[in-house]
Amino acid sequence: MSISDQDLNKWNTWKKDPSSNNLSSLVKQMNPVIFKAVQINQGSLSPAVIEAEAKLQAFKAFKTYDPSKNVKLSTHLTNQLQKVSRLNYKYQELYKVPEDRRIKFNTFNSVKDTLKDSMGRDPTTEELASNLGWSNAEIKRYASEERSELSTSLPYSSDIGSYDTADETLLAYIYHDLDPQQKLVLEYVTGYNGRKRLSNSEIKNKLGITQGQLSYMKGQFTQKIKDARGRGII
Repeated sequence: MSISDQDLNKWNTWKKDPSSNNLSSLVKQMNPVIFKAVQINQGSLSPAVIEAEAKLQAFKAFKTYDPSKNVKLSTHLTNQLQKVSRLNYKYQELYKVPEDRRIKFNTFNSVKDTLKDSMGRDPTTEELASNLGWSNAEIKRYASEERSELSTSLPYSSDIGSYDTADETLLAYIYHDLDPQQKLVLEYVTGYNGRKRLSNSEIKNKLGITQGQLSYMKGQFTQKIKDARGRGII
């Protein structure tokens, strides 16, 4: 069986059953094509960032592939991966933001999400100021920036709990690339893979993780979805 036939078989299997296992198998089959795009497009960003973008574009290629057009999957994927080259330009504005400001912005969001999870509501300006040791004015400034262009580029949000098993394709997309602990967290938060959905406290106790670790992972999951949707992939 030729490589192109193997590619098509993996794609057909995933198309019939878009589970996380079938997606992982398809990505593994197409890894040589994806890895080549990562090598070609290495620039000012780290290889890990380029690889993440390449996998986003690969997922879009899998969704849009039409074998009736008599084009190989590898060719369709290669054409889609040409968009990876735009990534260095996309993030130029982000890296103009001073590093210390980006760190403070992520700290603000981390504390905000931790308080929100523990209290079951959005924290007030005063509560954030007390926990961070900042002035009320500084809290208000970062809260405003959270809704600005800066916030769309920085990785933090924690509304992954709003997703459930109805979002099967969406959750399968982010699931296959997680480590074992992250997979368990995603399952317990969303009910994915038939898991019973648990509260934050139940997840922390079951997995032995802190509130900060849980909030951070939930933020990472949501950001992956946000990035994919922003690029029209999901």
